[in-house]
This record gives sequence, C-alpha cells and structure tokens, in this order.
Amino acid sequence: MLHDVLLCLTVDQLKSLMRWLPDTTPVGKKDQLIGQILKSFDGDGLHALWDRLDDTQRKAVAEAAYAERGVFDGKRFRAKYGRLPDFTVDEGGRRYSYRGQPTALGLFLYYEAGRYSLPSDLGERLRGFVQEPPPMRLSPVDALPEKIGEKQLIVRRTELDALVDLPVLLRLADQGKIQTSEKTSLPGSATLRLLTEHLANGDFYRPAGGTPEPEVGPLKAFSWPLLLQAAGLVQRNGSKLALSVAGRKALASAPVVVLSAIWSKWLKTNSFDEFSRIDVIKGQKSKGRAMTAVAPRRTVIDEVLRHCPVGAWVGVDDLSRFMEATGRTFEVTNDPWSLYICEPQYGNLGHDGYHDWSILQFRYLLCVLFEYAAALGMVDVAYIEPAGVRDDYRGMWGTDDLEYLSRYDGLMYFRITPLGAYCLGLNEEYVPPPVAPSVRLAVLPSLQVNVVEGRLSIDEVLTLATWAEELAENRWRLDLQRAVGAIEKGLDIGELQVFLNAREDQPLPETVESFIKVAGQQGKALKVLGTALLIDCENEQIASMVAGAKETAGLCLRAGERQLVVRLEHEEKFRGLVRKLGFGVAI
Repeated sequence: MLHDVLLCLTVDQLKSLMRWLPDTTPVGKKDQLIGQILKSFDGDGLHALWDRLDDTQRKAVAEAAYAERGVFDGKRFRAKYGRLPDFTVDEGGRRYSYRGQPTALGLFLYYEAGRYSLPSDLGERLRGFVQEPPPMRLSPVDALPEKIGEKQLIVRRTELDALVDLPVLLRLADQGKIQTSEKTSLPGSATLRLLTEHLANGDFYRPAGGTPEPEVGPLKAFSWPLLLQAAGLVQRNGSKLALSVAGRKALASAPVVVLSAIWSKWLKTNSFDEFSRIDVIKGQKSKGRAMTAVAPRRTVIDEVLRHCPVGAWVGVDDLSRFMEATGRTFEVTNDPWSLYICEPQYGNLGHDGYHDWSILQFRYLLCVLFEYAAALGMVDVAYIEPAGVRDDYRGMWGTDDLEYLSRYDGLMYFRITPLGAYCLGLNEEYVPPPVAPSVRLAVLPSLQVNVVEGRLSIDEVLTLATWAEELAENRWRLDLQRAVGAIEKGLDIGELQVFLNAREDQPLPETVESFIKVAGQQGKALKVLGTALLIDCENEQIASMVAGAKETAGLCLRAGERQLVVRLEHEEKFRGLVRKLGFGVAI
C-alpha cells in the first residue's frame, strides 16, 4: 500500500518527492507530509501525475502495474526498450544513484531491498486507465544488408550441407580417420584439417592466408566429432573414433532423422562445455565448479528457438534482447570471481560490468547457434569476420590487444531452416530438397565403374570406396570382399544399387545385378548368435558323459574329442548341472 511505503521513507525523502507536487507545502511532521502526498493522488490527481511522466517513465510504471507484485525488472526493461527510465535528476551532467534527487517517477516506483516496485493500491488504480504493455516480440529482417560497415556479409545456407556432411562423417569414422584426444575427446589439428577438407563447402571461415584478419579457425569441423560422440554414433577405439551399433544404423537411415536425434541427445549431454571455446576467458576449470551445467543452458536456447519464425532472418542481438526481456535466461557461471581475462586480480570477471549478459550468456548463445545448430543444418547464418565487430568488452581490463572476445562475434543474423523446424519439433514432417548427382557414371559388365562426366563429391567418393576398389582416377571396380565387409558392418547393399542407378543412364548390367545379389547373400551367410565358452574336459570319456547326459545335453555341443561349447548365458545353469554329475568346471 502507498501509505505503508511512504511511512518507510525519511522526512527528507518525503520532501524530495513533494517538489513534484506544486499544491503541497514541504513543512510539518512526517504524518502531515504523508497526508499531503496521499491527497495529491486522490481523484484525478493520479492521472495528472501520470501525465507528468515522460514516455520511458510511463512505460516503466505500466510494466510494473502489470508485473507480479508490482516489481519493476530493470534488466528486462532495458532489454525491451533499450534504456532505463530516469529515476534521479540529472544535475549538471552528473547522474546520481537511487539516493539522488528523485524524478517524478519516484512518486510511483519506490526503492526497497534492492529493487523498485509499485504499491499495490496504485497498481490497481493505474490498471483502470493504463493499457497493459505489449509483449516483447522478435522483429524479423525483410532483407539482409550486403555489408556491415565495410565488411561483406557472408550468407551460408546450411541445410543441404548438413544432409551431405552427416554420411561423409560417418563413413570417415567407419574408416578410422577421425581422431580425438583420449583425455579430452576433442579433435586435434590433423583431424580438423581433414574434416575441413571433407565438409560440404568447407568450414564457415577460410584460413587467414596472410590477410590482416586473425584466423578464426574451424567451427563445423570442431563441433561434428563432439556431436557424433554425444549422440552415441561413435565410440572410442584408442585415439580413433569408430562407428557404434547406432552409428551403423544411422548410415542406413534417413539423414534428417539422425540429425534430429543428434540435436536431442546433444542437448542432454554434459561431456563438454562449449563456453570453453571462448578461451580468452580463463579460470573456467578452477576448483569449486566455476561453470554451470551445460544441459540447462542448451535447453533454454532450444526453447527460445521454438519461438523464432521459420524461414525469416533474425538478428542475433534482437534474439538476445528477446531472451532477456521475456525472462528466457540462463547462467553460465556459478561464480564470476573465478573467471578472468589475462590476470586474475585486475581482469577478474567478478567486477561490475565484467560478467553482464552480453559478455557471458550472449557469447554462449552465439557459440551454440554458429558452431552447433548451423553445423546440423538447423539454422542458416549470415556473418562477417569477427575482428572489431563488437566493442562491449573494450572497457574491461586486459582486452586492449584483443581483436574480438569470441570467435563467434561475427555472427549477425540467423534463420530457422525447414530442417531446423523439424529438429525443433515445430513441423512433424520434413521433405529434404533433392540433391542432384554431381557425376554421370558408366557401369560396365566387367564390374568396372567409370566417371564419364562431372566430378565425384566427397560423399560419392566415400560411397564408392565402401563397395569398390579404386583403380585409377575416375575408375573403380566393384569388390566382393569390400562389399561383404560393409554388409558385415550392417550396411545395406541396396544403397549401392540406388547410387549406381541414379548416376547411370542405362540399366545396370546383369553381372552387376548378380554381384549385388551374391554379395547381399554371402555378406549375411554366417550370423553370430551369441558368445560361448569353450570348455576342455580332462578326457574324452568325461566329454561324452557330459554331452550325453539328459540334464546337460541341451546346454552344450561337442567341439572335438575333449571340448564342449556352452553359450555364455547358460554358464551358471550348466555349472550347477555338471556339479550334480560329480564334476567341477575350473577357471
């Protein structure tokens, strides 16, 4: 209630407010001053006081009037409107804190316990003539600019790239060509170069190559091995990644289904903190859990992406303001005093202004969009070289020599792709755009496959390498041993038939059809039914007795004169029955 709030103010504070009430006299005892102020709000007085506020102040009061318990949220307000209202008078260019001389806004919003709030009775009356503020909305961009300042805006459509990249990366893993650190699970420089060469249209930034811009380094090539590990599509084999059972199934599945599953599983993993890629910020691995768990952060970003329009460009700064203004926020660190730039004392992020949303949460948001969502084809991106783009960190100690705070600072716009809408659950169906083959092949009765027009893409080269032996440039021969090996790993040779038919104008020769049929049969000619124990008996008589006994005959098979084979799942039962026959199975 307004009366209760005024009672908590000092006489001097009450007199400061009365300067905005021309019909009052700032003399008398405290209860008399309060009485005069309350009388100024009677009848049309409240409306008259409202009219004295400037536009920004009115918006602040309106937000508080419709907020829970009348609380004014300064962070949300600044994100929504771009600035805070004036709470204190600007005297000679000096800006005072809440302890300075109040503006007329002080008659509505009162400071207590670290926040401003609107008395409940004032809020009730204001809602009678003040409209509820419109909710914060994203503002899609009708057309992208060609340049940002002097820098050319680069636009990358990622959907087709991701659909091509996924099978390429799975095949590279199947061939043991993706290596990561056994300690950190991160790709090394050799793997990053290899993946960059094999990714459709390369990575987002080209190597600096002598230009004055500092080299940003790989983004997609870095994130893909982490995404494959998070989704369980690969497993560690020393320093190399090998396809898991799920990875082999993924090779035979529709890429869009696999990409959606990768995003869903990656959201929940905690194996790697993307913020560590913002490596100018030190202390992230200090004791005491300096950083928050990554899964809740990702979940917030996933949720906010569901509110973005599909197919429309959105500025990353607009998305950031939307998140702050609507309370869709997250924390990056449990203790900003654990983090620093250059030097723990002077460059400590615990200082005021050093751990604001724009420094921590916004940079993390850029990383997730640019390095992960874009790699999966969920968002198209429009970006420039990051050097000198953002200056929000320039006042921080130790940043004088930094060209950028994060390698993601150049990301300016993004848009949700149809593939992204499917992965986010916004659309139940997805029809991938047709991908025209890049070559025309001649498939000969001799099982030779020749490129007669065009150039094989990386994906096409890896597909042929799965089923055929390369004889020379643009010449391959189908190989039964390779084909059987691929089928053993769970691949479907029908993939080869579809691949060849799409690139050969003529029907496939009978010998090739026969090759596909025979390979399909022979690749599955033997099946592993389970794991078994090989048991050696002391002599042939004991082997015969155990194998012929009614109790154990159904649990073992003879394997030579003295050996018995028992399936692993029957071991305990077999041991118990053998003991009843008077024998023991020693290890």
